[in-house]
Amino acid sequence: DGSLDPFPAKDDGPRPTASSPMSDGGAMPEWFRKEQEAQGIKVEDLDDDDYDEARREWEREERQKKADEYLKKRGEGISISDVLGREYFGPMDEPDDNYGVARSSFDSFEARKELLLGYSELTVEDINNVVDFKIDPLATGYNRYLSRVQKPFSEYGAIFRLEGVLADMIGMHGKAWKAVAVKHGYKIDSGDEVKQASLYKPEDAVREVFRWTDDIFYIKDIADTHRVAFREAFDKWLESGANAAAASDGNDPEDSRNESSPKLTPSAEEMNSMYYLCWSKLSKSLDKPTPTNDEVYRGILGGDWEVAVKEIFGWSEDPSEIYDIVVAYDEILQVDYRVLLHKYGIDLDKVNADEEENLYGLQFPDLSLKEGVREWLDTLREVEMPIAIVTHLDSSQLDAVLEATGLAEYFPPDKRVSSSDNYSSERSELLGAALRVEQRPDECVVFDNTPHSSNEAHEICMKSVSFVDHYARYELLTADLSVAYANDLDLISFVKLFDKRTDLEPVLELDVTSGLQKQQRKVQTAFWDE
Repeated sequence: DGSLDPFPAKDDGPRPTASSPMSDGGAMPEWFRKEQEAQGIKVEDLDDDDYDEARREWEREERQKKADEYLKKRGEGISISDVLGREYFGPMDEPDDNYGVARSSFDSFEARKELLLGYSELTVEDINNVVDFKIDPLATGYNRYLSRVQKPFSEYGAIFRLEGVLADMIGMHGKAWKAVAVKHGYKIDSGDEVKQASLYKPEDAVREVFRWTDDIFYIKDIADTHRVAFREAFDKWLESGANAAAASDGNDPEDSRNESSPKLTPSAEEMNSMYYLCWSKLSKSLDKPTPTNDEVYRGILGGDWEVAVKEIFGWSEDPSEIYDIVVAYDEILQVDYRVLLHKYGIDLDKVNADEEENLYGLQFPDLSLKEGVREWLDTLREVEMPIAIVTHLDSSQLDAVLEATGLAEYFPPDKRVSSSDNYSSERSELLGAALRVEQRPDECVVFDNTPHSSNEAHEICMKSVSFVDHYARYELLTADLSVAYANDLDLISFVKLFDKRTDLEPVLELDVTSGLQKQQRKVQTAFWDE
């Protein structure tokens, strides 16, 4: 039926019709023989079968030409020959023809996995479609469900975040964020912010931790500044020997700070007396009436010396003059306060330097290994569970950190996901890790320690385990499991994350007996004679 053919062959030359000699079973027409001989072609008579075969071959070639011209004009599409794994001979090509069929390279698991490794954005369906056909029983004769019986833990996957879970790099991040704050004029309120910012990408840290700005262009500038400063701090760490501090070395910043903190400080009476002496000195230099101890004490309680100068001391009403007075008082106070602290053996410059270190997290080592990590990784390796690592660092930095901490043996290069892979989002990074461990996302557990990471893991059907360190436990309620250290983890708690049994949950017991009996209220009757 010609109506079903998208590329009908047109007759560009003389062809036999119902009235031609060929249609009657005769010999080749004389005009055709002369035409061929004029072109120098020796023509012999063909029988009916040979001519029919030649005519079908000619029709096939014409249809193939039409198809090639159509695809060339369209400029897109796929080659049917590539799909069939053999040469395609046009719409009349029958599937039962005897051709040497070659299997396409895309039908193998490794080929499809290699293709997805080049993607920058992944979905759950992409990973499932590849992993579900990792083992083809028709090709191998191996039951893909047999491994669940022989090696049950090999059917799960563990994905670890480097930052805050396996290792801490608060010291290097503190140096980088200090450079950012100085260059862009921002203020860091506490050292906890730097600890939490070390877990995020610079863009996310600016928005979610420091909350400095929402301008995407300004955020990009801040992130670029952080990356440059972090690279400098990382290179200095490499030059110094690339050492990693163990969690059990006793290098707790809290302990060192408590040991070096002074036990004696000036009392409240001494501080109030110093304030009074400073105001007395200033009053003499400015030729103002000296305030009394009660007036100075009222100014201390008020907490605003500008208000005290105007309303308590009554020295001036001019705002600019009041500001100059307070500035002059602060200069005198700094000198006297330094002298007072020196009596107690306190160096004010060192105290300020320690406060700055605590503010930017500089008291922490550049790199430290988390406690109990090796033991937990050894346990997973013994049960042959595939594991992968995810980080915000680039591949070269990740390799250096793993070598310094001794974790490179647990995470071979094909099980590492870094910023060099150019994934578009954190979800794609986690899915890329699931692809590398060759497990479905709903069979993987993400070990992280931020509330945001738990939400991202749940969005792609993964389980989440959070470590209570940089965030409090009440901030990690979205995680399936929260632990303080890796030593608190075991395989039983790991498997329970995938437990689908509901018969162990307490069943609501309905109270069907109460309410059936109508409560009769007693009516008190008052009689006249009572």
